[in-house]
Amino acid sequence: MQLIADRIRDGAITFLRKEYIYLSIFCALFSVIIYFTAEVNAYPYTTVAFLIGAITSMLCGYLGMRIAVHTNWRTTYACNISIDDGFHVAFKGGQVLGFALVGLALLILQILISVYAALFLPEQYSDEEDVIH
Repeated sequence: MQLIADRIRDGAITFLRKEYIYLSIFCALFSVIIYFTAEVNAYPYTTVAFLIGAITSMLCGYLGMRIAVHTNWRTTYACNISIDDGFHVAFKGGQVLGFALVGLALLILQILISVYAALFLPEQYSDEEDVIH
């Protein structure tokens, strides 16, 4: 069972490498389009946010694949003992996957918001009109 799990893991990682090559090319081309169509001033904050989001998505895909492959062979093994054991292993693996990916995404989003706020927002506004516009 471990041999099969290792081969599935190797195949999954090989698939992700190939997919991420094409995805990186797409992201590079699309970021150029975003830069020339969506940026309203000299700061490429939309393009940078897109690239950070794309990298975060790729990282989440990699972590998700690793966790899913590891959980799947453990679930298969546990189902040989009982279906109930297999369900609990699969459920816990899904919890780990969900919390890890959501936590990572929220962490990176919070960092991005904090950095943008520090770079682009003034220390204070002179009146309410500055906040609205």
